[in-house]
This record gives sequence, C-alpha cells and structure tokens, in this order.
Amino acid sequence: HAPRGAGRRMTVPGSRCSARVMRDIMRSVADRTLRFDMSEWFWGDAIAIDGLLDAADLLSEARFADRCHAWTARWADRVLERGPTFTDHLVPGRALVRLAQSRASSKLLDAARLLAIYLHEQVPRAYPSGAPLYRPDDPAYRHTVWVDTLYHEPPFFAALWKATGEAKYADMAVQVVQDHKKVLYDEKVKLLPQAVDVAVGTVRGLGWGRGHGWALLGLADAVTELPPGAREEVLPWTKELAERIQELQDNTGFWHTLLQDRESYLETSTATFMAAAYLLLERQGLQGFAGAGERALHAALSRIDQDGTVWGVSAVTWAATAPGADAHRYKIVPTEPNLWGQGSGLRMLAEVIRRSAR
Repeated sequence: HAPRGAGRRMTVPGSRCSARVMRDIMRSVADRTLRFDMSEWFWGDAIAIDGLLDAADLLSEARFADRCHAWTARWADRVLERGPTFTDHLVPGRALVRLAQSRASSKLLDAARLLAIYLHEQVPRAYPSGAPLYRPDDPAYRHTVWVDTLYHEPPFFAALWKATGEAKYADMAVQVVQDHKKVLYDEKVKLLPQAVDVAVGTVRGLGWGRGHGWALLGLADAVTELPPGAREEVLPWTKELAERIQELQDNTGFWHTLLQDRESYLETSTATFMAAAYLLLERQGLQGFAGAGERALHAALSRIDQDGTVWGVSAVTWAATAPGADAHRYKIVPTEPNLWGQGSGLRMLAEVIRRSAR
C-alpha cells in the first residue's frame, strides 16, 4: 500500500476549487476508465458506467456515453432474445434506463423492464426475509445476500419508476431495500457486512468500508429518484447509516478498509464513494454531512494521478468463507487501479461540479 512514484500525484486543489479544474480532472479519470472493458458484467461496471454518463453530460463529450451505449445495447440484444441470466444482477440498470431515455431507445427500455421482472419475480428468495439470492448457480455463494446489491437494484427500480411513472417500480425499490436491511444490518453496532450466508448464518466482512459505500450511495440515489411516499420509507435508514459512517471517518478524511478497525489500511474507494454520497445527500437538502463530504473529497483528490488513475483502491474482495480468517483477509487485500475506484471517483467529481453550478 505504498504511495506511487514521486511527481505523479495530482496537486490537491482547495476544497472549493473551480469547476474548470474539476472538469479537467474528471476528463482524465473518464479517459483512464475507458481503458477497462465492460462488455461482460462484473462488480464495478455499473458505477463506472454511471460515472462515464455523468462525464458525458457534465463535459458535453458524447464519446463517453457512446461507449456505454455500445456495451448496454449489446447486452439488450442478448437479453431480448434469450432472457436474463444469473449474472445479470450486475447489469448497470440505472444507466440502462438513463440511456434508454437519452437515446429514445425502446430496445433498452424493453430490456430494462425484462430485467426488473427477473430481479423481482424470478430469482430465488431467502426464507423468511425474502432477500434475493442472485447466484444460486455458484455453490460457494448459493445462499448469499450481498451489500453491493444496494447500489445496483434500488436505484434501478427507482429510475424505472421515474421513466415510466409506474408505481410498481417504486414499490420494488422500497422492498429490495427493506429485504436487504433485514438480513444485513447489525442493529447493535449499526454496521453492515459484505455478505451473509442465510443458510448457515455466516456473517462475512462486518464493517467493510467499500461495502458501506455501495450501500450509502445506492440509497442516496434511490432517495433522489423515488416519489415522496416511497422516499420517506427509505430516507430514515439512509440518514442513520450516513451518520454512523460519518462517526468512523479518520482524521485524514479517509476511512479504514474495515471501518471500525484502526489497524486496517486507509482505502481510497471508501472515500470516493462516501464523498459522492454525502455531497449528493447535501444536494438533496439533508443537513449535517457536508463536512464529512469535504474531508473525503480532499483526501480522495490526493490519490488521483495526472493520468486520471485513482489509486490506493482495494482489489477484488472475495467474501471470506472461514470466519476465523475474516478480518485478516480484508486487511491484506492489495490495492490497484480498478473500475469501482474509477467509477466512484467520477461520481464524486460529478457532485462537486453540480454543486459549483448551483
């Protein structure tokens, strides 16, 4: 986890630096993100595509959206012909709806509707919580409920509601939030794990930093899109989680890769996720999070290189299967440039640019 070579790190501007500077940084990060392939879905693709669409809009550079459209259109062709499969819970659903609207694409919207039906009605459910089990085909994770899903599914359903006006999609968003909270949220410590195996009761990765970023930013997105009644059902837990995460912020502005473990390393994507979430919540009128968002922004900018690489981001973090090795496993994950770092960095920069325009 040592710093990169001297001289490559981006100079950290003031916390209220100009929109022009932020746009320049965003362009570099977006260009660097395009070096990753997203033609087959994996963790991180959704937030990277969300971030690239933000870059396309805020920089007025259609090339970023064009690449995203190519990836999603290819998927839509497949799913309209053969239907969704188990890996499709990782589809960037919110971006799919966004592209369907911006491109006036009935194909993308039809594919989004099929995906929503599949996710809501056809995947297996845990008993008695009703939480979805998205990988019944994988023996190691057959009975697993994931924290990451809170970024993928609630905002997707909320975006579908906004695009179609059909109340059932808002109901789906609320339900998937509530189902995940029942399984994942530890009411005593007010933290989330990376995953829970509902069959054997194994809790994996309690306090995983990026997992809380997936959850908080996904909830913030859902709150932004949902109609008032549904919004009020999601908002209280969003605020409670945001307050708890804020309490655990390090004085550097970062968070530890296990939030409650000060011996674990300070991890970049946790800061970029949280900065994006807190700045978005501030934009939605929620008070009390601006300071944490500013500190996280300032910290995260120190880990963006001149070429747009977001570094210090933990690599693929597989949920531990041996409880005794759990904490140690999270503390030794190496860092690298990857899509969830790039994507959350873009989303953070987008919120700063939007704020400057207000």
